[in-house]
Amino acid sequence: MAVLGRIDQMMAFKGVSLTIAPLGAVCAVLFTAPDSPPAKKYNMFVAQIGCAAIGVLALSLFGPGWLARGAALSASIAFMTITGSSHPPGTASLPLLFIDGPKFHHLQLWYA
Repeated sequence: MAVLGRIDQMMAFKGVSLTIAPLGAVCAVLFTAPDSPPAKKYNMFVAQIGCAAIGVLALSLFGPGWLARGAALSASIAFMTITGSSHPPGTASLPLLFIDGPKFHHLQLWYA
């Protein structure tokens, strides 16, 4: 997280932040339960990228609000079930962070 924080300082002029709350949850999973299924590399990368992209898609389809949040969360759960990539921080937080964070909207799929 310190490295990401340093990168944030260097990228601040572009308005991009890499130290977002879901990455704190990822660090907690990695360091407290490294042998658990959510800490596996496949689960982390597939779920994080897929669920973030689902958040972008939900905002594009439904606009900001309750419908986008609900659709993104349920679609993320379905995505992780289908791909076998259980990773709770990716499910709940990344799509909702994008939908509720206007600062991220300009990133579109780069957010994922």
